[in-house]
Amino acid sequence: MTTSTEQIAGETAALDLMRGYLAADPEAIAAAAAAGAVCPTTAAYMRQQASGLLAESVLADPDFSPYRRAVMGPAGIQRLESIPMEAAVAEAVLALAGDGAAPRLALDDAQLATVFALSAVARCVAVYGREGATWHLDRIRSVVAEP
Repeated sequence: MTTSTEQIAGETAALDLMRGYLAADPEAIAAAAAAGAVCPTTAAYMRQQASGLLAESVLADPDFSPYRRAVMGPAGIQRLESIPMEAAVAEAVLALAGDGAAPRLALDDAQLATVFALSAVARCVAVYGREGATWHLDRIRSVVAEP
């Protein structure tokens, strides 16, 4: 299987977006969002990468069980509540934090990538800690950036 330029750009932008939210760096967030908005294919890969990392961080939680809802802990909720976001994104993020279900809102790829990135960062911090989450995202980015 070959990796397209759009795939690499989208996956890298998703990781950069998550790293921007982790560092609370508005310029990095804006740059990653702009990189993901280059074309619809890049935006779709960005959303897919952020969604996959959210699922991975939920499964990595030592308290995860397939027999109960994947409710985000208080530290993750507190982190999410401290980040400004548009109303539709906030509603979807809090839905994911509440039960892990996919948002039922009509959001575009950029909004969904933001929802999944914010949720994944909060859950990664809860599972790995802040430094561990940074290391984890950097490690994945180094692999994704190489075709």
